Amino acid sequence: MKMTISTDRLEIAFAGFVSFIKNEKKENFTTFRNLLFLDTPGEGENYKYQIYKDGRDKLDFKHWDITDVGTGKIHDKTTDALKVKSNNLVNDFRLKENFAQISDIIAIEKILYDFYKSKILDSISFTKFIDFGIPYNVIAYFFFLKEKNKYLPISQRRFDEIFQMIGIVDFKTDGQRSFDNYINFCDIIKQVQYFLKTKDKETTLIDAHSFLWILGLMNANSVKKTIRTKEKESNIKVIKKEEEKVEIVQSNGTELIKNLTETRQSVENFYPDELPTEPTKEVYEGLKKTVIVNSYERNPKARKLCIEYWDAICAVCSVNFEKIYGEIGKGFIHVHHLTPISKIGETYQVDPINDLIPICPNCHSMIHRHEPPLTIYDLKKMINKPISL
Repeated sequence: MKMTISTDRLEIAFAGFVSFIKNEKKENFTTFRNLLFLDTPGEGENYKYQIYKDGRDKLDFKHWDITDVGTGKIHDKTTDALKVKSNNLVNDFRLKENFAQISDIIAIEKILYDFYKSKILDSISFTKFIDFGIPYNVIAYFFFLKEKNKYLPISQRRFDEIFQMIGIVDFKTDGQRSFDNYINFCDIIKQVQYFLKTKDKETTLIDAHSFLWILGLMNANSVKKTIRTKEKESNIKVIKKEEEKVEIVQSNGTELIKNLTETRQSVENFYPDELPTEPTKEVYEGLKKTVIVNSYERNPKARKLCIEYWDAICAVCSVNFEKIYGEIGKGFIHVHHLTPISKIGETYQVDPINDLIPICPNCHSMIHRHEPPLTIYDLKKMINKPISL
């Protein structure tokens, strides 16, 4: 089943990426080709292009002949391609050594020959690699060397974590070695590539792969920093939304409760998902009867973590109230739920970084003037349209 990525989540992820590049790497994003830090040894991600070139040079499969099968030549060349310098696309040296020690040379060379010479379908080759006992990430590396604009290297557990960050929660690669699973993995990254082409039309599939990998590193560093400086809990990223129980004491206060309900509904209809700066709990005294009113807690901790991560800048129009109004505007912003409150169940858990986004009151109002609410991406497209006179 094809997985579809929310463009809103990708917009948020890209905004974080651009902020990271600017603040941590002291560069402004224009294109992936122009980002110097991507070429930094030991840190950048552009080494994948070199590994692709070096691996294919070692393979030299265009010069393979059917008479080479069984001679050891194809196996040796493939081993050399697997062991190219700095190949951390398969970072476990034991996997490389295990492949180098394969004894059934005829069988593995026939599989490799058919695969790289496209004598059989790639799906059949994938199954043959599995049946031979080749690990998932080694198979993915072989596919990557065959066609970098179609196939990609894989690190299963890491990408499963990254996919969760961008809202792909029902898809796993770890322990799911199959051609269909691999194609779904590559397709998700192709969707990211298509999105990134709206920012840089020359974005390659490898760039999209690197973009996601950097997001994973950014998220890991952010979580570690938050744990270190803000909390001493094992997991502060996920905050459980619990129902807030508000006790209202009532006597002749039927009208009071009615007014309270109408006032609350009026506010929540206008900004139904806005998070307050402080927790609220209404208590009315001097009345007789106790009434329990259930509503979803707008957790102020979630708001705080969201703004700390993204800054108090509108994700749609980029307004910064502090720059416009000075000290009085410092920290002022609304926080918008990407998942509408009306769709949130009792056990919902909110991720302050991936489920919430800072947004100004104007843009927030426009989002909720449409039913269902507009996406961040849709509203950005609307305000970026040229004005016709």
